[in-house]
Amino acid sequence: MVIDFQSAFLFVIKRSSMSPSIVGFIGFGEAASCLVQHLSSQGVKEILVYCSGKTNRPPYAPKFRSAVEASGAVLVESIEDLTKKSDVIFSAVVVSSAVETGLLIASHLKRGTLVIDINASTPKAKKQVSLAIENSGGSFVDANLMGAVSIYGAKVPLYCSGGGVSRFEKAFSPLGLSIEDAGIIAGASAAVKMLRSVVTKGMEALIVEAMTAASLAGVRKEALRNICDPMDATKFSNFADMCLRTDVLHAERRAIEMDGAVETISDLGITPLMAIATAARLRASAALGLRDKFSLMGKYQADQVLDAYVQKIESSS
Repeated sequence: MVIDFQSAFLFVIKRSSMSPSIVGFIGFGEAASCLVQHLSSQGVKEILVYCSGKTNRPPYAPKFRSAVEASGAVLVESIEDLTKKSDVIFSAVVVSSAVETGLLIASHLKRGTLVIDINASTPKAKKQVSLAIENSGGSFVDANLMGAVSIYGAKVPLYCSGGGVSRFEKAFSPLGLSIEDAGIIAGASAAVKMLRSVVTKGMEALIVEAMTAASLAGVRKEALRNICDPMDATKFSNFADMCLRTDVLHAERRAIEMDGAVETISDLGITPLMAIATAARLRASAALGLRDKFSLMGKYQADQVLDAYVQKIESSS
């Protein structure tokens, strides 16, 4: 076997030139600790962690310090210390303190630092932090976890936008992070994540409400099977397309059916929050008055329904 030492040497030089030298993490929850362990295993030599939460804050407890060190990182005592030393900073705090943390990072930032905000903040919050970071001479990435770390680990898809995305991708994709570039506008990827959450967390709430009622009615297994079997039999994208296409025709009838569900769930002793909201959402679609138009069209696409909804809403506002 012939080994091309020149090519191998150039590959190592190229990879090392892209790899970040010092990476800082503000926060050490599930996502941050997973990323720290992964980056350490991929050869990132210097990883710093700073925490200032209710549970872990300076002076750090010995048990927490040991956990951070075991993951391959070193604790620092202040956010100033972390920002002064780090070339790349991940902000991974609770949502309620994400903007405050971002502004603190910006106030101590050294020029050229790449800041990756993985908090589940609103698009408005991401834009606010992005502006502060860029005004301080840094680059910003609005990064959104599009899945559970408990399932994907460090391979969790990161849907990213902002001025620093290209740099982030070049440095961290070779280290095994799954990064998708959604453009240079900070907040754009956060909007997609937030609207995705409307569906995923809405489904969670719907399933919990329905299955709690099913348990009270003594039909838990039967209800779960009849909920899951049709979903398992098709792709979710096909189901979503069907919902969008048929809502314009059947929203009013489905709302009436949901009135019955509201009564049934109430009789079981549960406040039917999701059922009430579902009926209201269906009635809002029906109130747009587009049923007759689409029933005469025969075949049409989901995009046509959405365009018609948007036109109606905008014309009435």
